[in-house]
Amino acid sequence: MPIDRFSDVPFYLQLARRLERDVRQGDIRPGDAMPSEGELCRTYGLARSTVRQALRTLEARDCIRLVPRRGAFVVHPKEAGWVLQTAKGFFEGEVDHDRRSVDTEVLEAANAPLPPAAARALNLNEGDAGFVLRRVRRLDGKVALFSINYLLPEVEGLIIDSEVMTSSGSLNKVLERHGYVTGTVKRSIEAVAASSALAKLLKVRNGWPVLLVSSLSWDRNMRPFDYHSTWVRTDVVKVTVDAFTAPT
Repeated sequence: MPIDRFSDVPFYLQLARRLERDVRQGDIRPGDAMPSEGELCRTYGLARSTVRQALRTLEARDCIRLVPRRGAFVVHPKEAGWVLQTAKGFFEGEVDHDRRSVDTEVLEAANAPLPPAAARALNLNEGDAGFVLRRVRRLDGKVALFSINYLLPEVEGLIIDSEVMTSSGSLNKVLERHGYVTGTVKRSIEAVAASSALAKLLKVRNGWPVLLVSSLSWDRNMRPFDYHSTWVRTDVVKVTVDAFTAPT
């Protein structure tokens, strides 16, 4: 299909959409090289600068990878970072799906009195103890987030004796092994400024903008078992929220 010269849509965007459609339909498969800049210029009658802008657009959309002196290559479809609509945690999205490296530093792991909000969320009495897990997590070597999990007190032994205490353990996977299978998750997000203590943990300046993700997980019997807050460096981790048109 030729470029529509009378459309209000910029030429580079028309080309990017057509190439992305070819990728999504499987006409160009993951790992394959895209047509060269010269080929695209000749095929669509476009300037090289326009073609390059289209390819940069596709790279920003995680559709292709631009390799200097070699060209553009289709990448494997993947979720963009941490997708909040799913029950998956940060670890599962980045490691299991995108094959990236996540390292964890456990700062605290013990039963302790819960803050009032956490106790209420877990259907416990104010002042009751619960299991508190504080961690700093790094993505490909960069500090990515700081999280605090407040869990039911009976999980202490399960977690202390598990791989969660190592640099590469998944809390969700350990909980699932012991019957705490997530049925429903409610998350909220807000932008906040890093306090001096948080800035020190995240290796950013005091007041640096971070994303606060608050989450409550229920099991399949609608029993709440994990209430946690995560402060995310969005310059390191992409946080994605997909929007869909509601049925009429």
